[in-house]
Amino acid sequence: MIKRVVKLLIALAFWLLENPLILWHRNNKSGTCVVLMYHAVAAEQLHRFIRQMEKVTKLTIPVAADAITNLAKGKLYCTVTFDDGFASTIDTVLPVLNQMSIPATFFIPTAYWGKEARWITDNNRRQRFGSVITAEKLKQFSEHRCVTIGSHGINHLRLTEVSDDDAWKELAESKKILEEITGKDIKMHSFPFGCYHDRHVQMVLNAGYERVFTVDPNVATGVSNEFLIGRVEVDPDDWQLEFTLKLMGAYRWQPYASRLKKLLRRYVRNN
Repeated sequence: MIKRVVKLLIALAFWLLENPLILWHRNNKSGTCVVLMYHAVAAEQLHRFIRQMEKVTKLTIPVAADAITNLAKGKLYCTVTFDDGFASTIDTVLPVLNQMSIPATFFIPTAYWGKEARWITDNNRRQRFGSVITAEKLKQFSEHRCVTIGSHGINHLRLTEVSDDDAWKELAESKKILEEITGKDIKMHSFPFGCYHDRHVQMVLNAGYERVFTVDPNVATGVSNEFLIGRVEVDPDDWQLEFTLKLMGAYRWQPYASRLKKLLRRYVRNN
């Protein structure tokens, strides 16, 4: 709780310091897009999720993950994504997304059709999230107007812990499987656990994807060569101020803090 409050206060300070500059130069500032990353939305969290999506439509311009390009100057866009493809989450959020005309991308691990997420070690949490969507339901689901399907690997592995051959299989084979099921070109991938090395980014490109998503809370700018795109993790139980600051891009201070921490640790070791 304390750590969460500290992060919120830093994000608030970051936003308050930056906001006057943004307002002053808004018309000349490049458009930006904040990519939200959800995992699970339970039925009892629906009212909170609806409130968050209302905020998305009020404060930003919702855009599909494969359409983050040519962003208008001075405008804030938002892309909604879901990792893991939990069937119960899909059933919960799809009516809301359709009603509000909010496009969303769902990243699916293909070895888990109709199965629980065995990569989640907490039994209570795994059972609460339920099973991944089945292949049959995915085909129907992928035909909805607001839905785009992306790859989340085959076995939901940390690519940093497997051989390059296995990493390539996770990337290339999952794309092929999803294309066979949906009949659509799978253009996007998200790294399970957010784990990757630079060579994995090149592998994703070689496998034929057009974009890959991380868990680094950066904002997208929509330039034509933007291939690696960061996301900010959100949850229906986020506090309202917390979610608003994430939506406004105020949590993008975290990568800078992480790099500073690494530099300080290196300095301490060397001295």
